[in-house]
Amino acid sequence: MNSPLVSVVMPLRNAQATVEKAIASLRQQSYENLDIVLVDHASKDNSPALIKKAASEDERIRCFRQEGSFVEAANLAWQAAKGELIARMDSDDIAHSTRIENQVGLLKAQPQLSACGTLVNIFKRGENGQTIPADDGYKRYEAWINSVVTHDQILTERFVDSPIPNPSAMIRRSVMESLGGYQDPPWAEDYDFWLRMIEAGHQVAKVNQRLLDWYDGETRATRNLSRYDLSRFQAAKAHFLKRLPDIIQLGVIICGAGPVGKEMCYLLRTAGIKVKAFLEVNERQIGNQIDGIPILDSGKLSQFFGRAVMLGAVGQKGAREQIRTLADDCGWLEGKDFFCVA
Repeated sequence: MNSPLVSVVMPLRNAQATVEKAIASLRQQSYENLDIVLVDHASKDNSPALIKKAASEDERIRCFRQEGSFVEAANLAWQAAKGELIARMDSDDIAHSTRIENQVGLLKAQPQLSACGTLVNIFKRGENGQTIPADDGYKRYEAWINSVVTHDQILTERFVDSPIPNPSAMIRRSVMESLGGYQDPPWAEDYDFWLRMIEAGHQVAKVNQRLLDWYDGETRATRNLSRYDLSRFQAAKAHFLKRLPDIIQLGVIICGAGPVGKEMCYLLRTAGIKVKAFLEVNERQIGNQIDGIPILDSGKLSQFFGRAVMLGAVGQKGAREQIRTLADDCGWLEGKDFFCVA
């Protein structure tokens, strides 16, 4: 157990522009007891030749090919892995040299953790593959995802967005097996995996260091597959929210009568969850109704304590913090009495 075998698994598709640098970042890890599993997902470019060349140069690298779906490729990768710890990696990202060493250290130091991620630097790729600094939207997202570090923070904020950048993840193989790996829902398979893991009672945290350069480009799957659309993320959140015992028993109130709140209301009502009211600070909306549900002054929040779970369903900058202040003043506990949903 002094140096457990770690399998780094990388499903890839048409990644000839980036995969060599991604592999090089794995070969240069300070932690050397690695099994590197590369699964080509029916690439049409030179990716298969590039990963075979890498395998010929490093005996730790093994190559596979999967003609089926991306989820099948992702599952083949971890199923072919030899290690007791499985680290995910994407073919367009760069792992810092101590990434694996630090994650192994965290999982050894905190055996109650089933998985861990890391903090990230987010960059964009231009049309010619050049690195472009992240715009303001990505900077805000980077700040958020790097602020969600401990298990309690991840548990509390899991319905804002996916709390673990998937290519930064390291998971105990026994946990992958117990959850059946990745499923094939209508929404993102990695977000679904983290929500299922948390729902099953597993603990997840992050190494509090930036150990992955996470790139967004026009060819990334999240930009080209419908399962990663924002509407699918909202459907995933509603799917897991509707399974929380308190929400089943008490129903919800929704703080925010804008687009995010309306969509969450529709999804939850469709699933049979009672939506008792919207709460708003906008005086022009207070007193109106949405599909028969009253819009009340946010000052009435305390009247629903113990009678409903509150969802802070807002997307505007700063609005989430306002809702947290309002809830805290009324004695609501985030992660139990209310959740933020972006």
